[in-house]
Amino acid sequence: MMSPAGSGRSDSRLLLLVSPPARLVEEATEAGFDVLTVTDTTGFPDDDALREHLAETARTHRVSMMVACGEASALPAVLETAEHLGLSPNPATAARLLADPSRIRGLLTRSGPQWEAVALPTGTRDGPLPYDIEYGVETLTAEGMHRVTGIVELRFAASGEAAAGTVPASGEPAGDAGAVGEGAPLHTFPAPLSRQEEAEIRALATGLLDLAGYEFGYAYTRIAHTEHGPRIINSLTQQAPWPTSRLIELTTGVVPERELVRALSGKPLEAPVLVGCAAAVPLPGPHDPPEDITGLAGVREVRDGHALLTALTPAELAGRTDAVLERLT
Repeated sequence: MMSPAGSGRSDSRLLLLVSPPARLVEEATEAGFDVLTVTDTTGFPDDDALREHLAETARTHRVSMMVACGEASALPAVLETAEHLGLSPNPATAARLLADPSRIRGLLTRSGPQWEAVALPTGTRDGPLPYDIEYGVETLTAEGMHRVTGIVELRFAASGEAAAGTVPASGEPAGDAGAVGEGAPLHTFPAPLSRQEEAEIRALATGLLDLAGYEFGYAYTRIAHTEHGPRIINSLTQQAPWPTSRLIELTTGVVPERELVRALSGKPLEAPVLVGCAAAVPLPGPHDPPEDITGLAGVREVRDGHALLTALTPAELAGRTDAVLERLT
């Protein structure tokens, strides 16, 4: 369950990484950290056993910080142990609050009418979505300062409907270029927003993290686009999920695990510089996609249920997305 991942060459700080991706271990080791990992939190009989293992590991090896990744970043046993031992810059309540829409609504209600108004109303999370566009905001926080690394648009289409929103420059739906995989959204980065809309989305995401007391690490905040304006859904204390994370990396060149290690090292974070734009088209089902889809213009990867493509302009991306959708029908 636990394994050493290498020894630091220039820095004696020792990290305990819980459920880390392999690339984070590599980046931390390369940066001079000594790294221990707990790769699987599900192999313990109960939460108390996990707590005991984490605490014993931290004390025995004199760990300086514990960092949880992915779903482990919201596990009470991990969060509370790190907080109890003084190994986490975040209070355990922050991650649990952000992952629970009902707790978020309570926090926003207590924070005044302005914040209460931007909570997604209760009763809208069952049945069909009350919106067809969602924004995913990835942030990296260091010492309480939140840096937005990217805002991705997720556009949903009802089952059997044509793919709405194949990302033309105007941001308006682009007609019926083909059917998107049932229930899966079309991802577009950067999200086609006006400056005012982008500023509002950024303010909601970073303001929520401030209210929750989030001090360090990645967060992925989901914001619904409704007829009444943007509404906060929830926020997960982890890197953006696939394929959002990959779109940001393809378009900015920023390696997320490397940036997290820079934050752990106290170094300034690199500002992402956009070069073009990207989209992730969901594949229509579990069957293999057409063999010739990888030969279409702009297609970079076809895996994990999506075709990822890039372009230099939104208009070019729209045309390439249409071509992929047409090939999938």
